[in-house]
Amino acid sequence: MTVRRRKKKNTVRGERTHGQGDTKNRRGAGSRGGRGRAGSHKHKFTKYQGEFGQDKKKVIGKPVGPSMNLDMIEQSIPKWIAQGKVEKEGTTIKIDGKKIGVAKIVGRGKLISKVSFENVKASKKAAEKISESGSKIAGLEEEEAKAVEEETE
Repeated sequence: MTVRRRKKKNTVRGERTHGQGDTKNRRGAGSRGGRGRAGSHKHKFTKYQGEFGQDKKKVIGKPVGPSMNLDMIEQSIPKWIAQGKVEKEGTTIKIDGKKIGVAKIVGRGKLISKVSFENVKASKKAAEKISESGSKIAGLEEEEAKAVEEETE
């Protein structure tokens, strides 16, 4: 059963201070320790401590763009050929990253088809798997050659 109670303002009618102690206790902003966030570095520090240098600012990296796993690429190749986004030249399939909307290739899965990629970055694991399958990434060989030249100098 619900209990019906009187509102506090009705119970304190006729009392001078309405349950707040001496009349001096409700005067001005000094009774609450200042207006707004005053004292946030002093007596109200615990109330606002999460906002003053306690949490490190997070560095947000530059967005790379959408990525795709090798197994998803393998599954999507027939669909892309039907849509005309991918060209087939003999036994190799030519994939342009800008046409399919992929900026990076990640290494989950296996690549069975022989593919040549353009305008795409690849993770180390993905690059290894691509080279093992006889496929290649345009521009990757040039970067590797530059790295070898820098090491020899």
